[in-house]
Amino acid sequence: LAPDDAWRCPHCKQLQQGSITLSLWTLPDVLIIHLKRFRQEGDRRMKLQNMVKFPLTGLDMTPHVVKRSQSSWSLPSHWSPWRRPYGLGRDPEDYIYDLYAVCNHHGTMQGGHYTAYCKNSVDGLWYCFDDSDVQQLSEDEVCTQTAYILFYQRRTAIPSWSANSSVA
Repeated sequence: LAPDDAWRCPHCKQLQQGSITLSLWTLPDVLIIHLKRFRQEGDRRMKLQNMVKFPLTGLDMTPHVVKRSQSSWSLPSHWSPWRRPYGLGRDPEDYIYDLYAVCNHHGTMQGGHYTAYCKNSVDGLWYCFDDSDVQQLSEDEVCTQTAYILFYQRRTAIPSWSANSSVA
């Protein structure tokens, strides 16, 4: 955390610089990443236009999953699959995600316009949806500084009939 975003230590009550670490217990089939596109300064919010580079394919979530020992897997058999921890001993592809959509925001904090970039699962091409206008995009046009929400799909959850599938 930067000096202007310092954390107040509950013990010494002093502002401290530090870093925030977030680890996930499970991984979903669809991973939605919401980019923070504003900065709070006092009672004002300012929109951020920084370029955030993100992968279109091969987002590896392995470093972001809690590492657990084999003994932690002895969970009650009545747990439903969605509550069962994901990870240890799984196929490495279970940690890999591919982007399939981006929600973009154009404008200011007070107003603006949304567009969506979506990858067609049948032809594998990217398209820009802007109200009633639809245009094909190249992959190079997908990563922009207006990206606001990223939608990823776990590679092992992609249907075999999809153009995005690596299954022959």
